[in-house]
Amino acid sequence: MATRTRRLPRLIRWMFNDHLRHGMVLGTPGCEVVTMWRPPGSVHDHAPLTPPALVRFVGMLGTAVLRAERADRMIGRNLPKGEQQFYLRMAGVRPDRQGRGLGGLAIRAGLSEADAAALPAVLETATESNVGLYRALGFEVIRDWHVARNGPRFWTMTRPVLIK
Repeated sequence: MATRTRRLPRLIRWMFNDHLRHGMVLGTPGCEVVTMWRPPGSVHDHAPLTPPALVRFVGMLGTAVLRAERADRMIGRNLPKGEQQFYLRMAGVRPDRQGRGLGGLAIRAGLSEADAAALPAVLETATESNVGLYRALGFEVIRDWHVARNGPRFWTMTRPVLIK
């Protein structure tokens, strides 16, 4: 756990910077809540795994880099095909701010972007308790899957286009 606690901030920082360049980051000014979205055209984009990138990821993840790569590959396989959708890649609320509706507020801000573009939204979660939260925001489970035989369980969910 100590290794994960030490490495996770580097991975999140990389994801945040990647979404600033290729996606959309929405949240509160104090970072109480942050959502990272991939807009249409970049849902299935992945930076090439060049030798420098591999060194960077090994530095962030150590030997877990292989499990992370498998999980990432499986997520890509289980997302709906095509690019005409918004992908909620990550949503996080600071622990001391959870339960106040901030997560839903930030997710709805991203969903309003999808609605304005008349496109569906998609996400995946590995936290079963989140399935009900996402259903309350209009998402439905389209796939239930495991990364590997004994790996974590994921739910792929989509929210249809809402016509106003």
